[in-house]
Amino acid sequence: MTNLRMAQHALASKPRRARIVLRDGMSIEGGFYLNDGQALAPYLASRKGGWVNIVAAQWASEHEIHNHAVLQTDQILMASSSDGEIPVHNPTTGATARFVEIGLDDGTHVTGTLHLGQRQRLSDYLAGCGKFLPMFAARWLPRDEKMGDVALNAMCVKVVRAANAEDGAGGRAAELDPGGHRPSTAMKALNHDVVPRTSGAIEVITEGRTPDRRKRGFTPQWDVTVDIPGRVAAKLTPEQARLADWLSKHWLVQICAQAQLDPPDLRELTATPSLEDVWRGLAKRNDMTDEELAVHVAWVFMLSVANLDEASTEALKTVPAAMARTLGILPLRIEGHHIDVAVSDPSSTEIEQQLERLTNLTVRRAIATPMALRAAIAKYYPASATGSRD
Repeated sequence: MTNLRMAQHALASKPRRARIVLRDGMSIEGGFYLNDGQALAPYLASRKGGWVNIVAAQWASEHEIHNHAVLQTDQILMASSSDGEIPVHNPTTGATARFVEIGLDDGTHVTGTLHLGQRQRLSDYLAGCGKFLPMFAARWLPRDEKMGDVALNAMCVKVVRAANAEDGAGGRAAELDPGGHRPSTAMKALNHDVVPRTSGAIEVITEGRTPDRRKRGFTPQWDVTVDIPGRVAAKLTPEQARLADWLSKHWLVQICAQAQLDPPDLRELTATPSLEDVWRGLAKRNDMTDEELAVHVAWVFMLSVANLDEASTEALKTVPAAMARTLGILPLRIEGHHIDVAVSDPSSTEIEQQLERLTNLTVRRAIATPMALRAAIAKYYPASATGSRD
């Protein structure tokens, strides 16, 4: 590199003060060489060989300043800008702030916000984030220490919980037990996801849009008027009123009403909607994916969500194609005296009756969306040129 290029590089890259907390709790103040606008989280994640240079480094337990030190990034728990000169992450257009509580592998917790894309699921965001997670307005518990915007080592993250800002923001510390954990309160409906990462699995806990199973008899409420874009709101037609009455008795609409989810838009349904129509209508009206609604249904019926990619040949041969199509099921596996099947309608008793009569096995159900189940049945029971494979 010529002297001119070296001088230009020195001007463009100067040491910027940062605070580093190591995984053993030790704190270091020092300088990183970052270019203008370079963000802290991607900078730490991109260090060649996993090592980062730090200049004018001072350990909290020492008075001596070291001109130069090299740190292994895996040993960094979190890092932040000492004077606010270093952005923790590059700005994301249209980002949505999600307040979370992160449990670390040392038993401590960090609260703050993550910036997700619009309608991005928390588990999807964590699956795609790099080695360092950018977190804003972070607070370290139980120390109740304000950390500011930090780059958090994803390898140290054990669990991420969606939370309310009032639980730990605004200057009030979250209430933790002596071990640094939040004590359990009233039972809440939760969705649990496990995000596999090279640094280790992260459990993601978000509030489940699910009902209290003890409650019964909920009835969905439709407005007495239906808003039509560009027109004055009109009253329900007799056909829509009949459809609303029929839907209010539908098992899927019933369990969603218990969770205070909105019913489907009557204008987008036919006079005799199928389960698939009702499923999609509910998901769309409540800004959910079809798969998120499957998680909700599985929780209510205390079942698992089906993996449609693991249907075994033995199970497929046991159930004829005609029965699979008629009942809307996909046999997945046979284990001992049980046969596992994917269903979309767990309220049906006919499925168990017919299958147990045919196979002499006890039926265990798992939930799949009707759309995914229809596609899987077509895949595993393809129609031949001469007819269905029955």
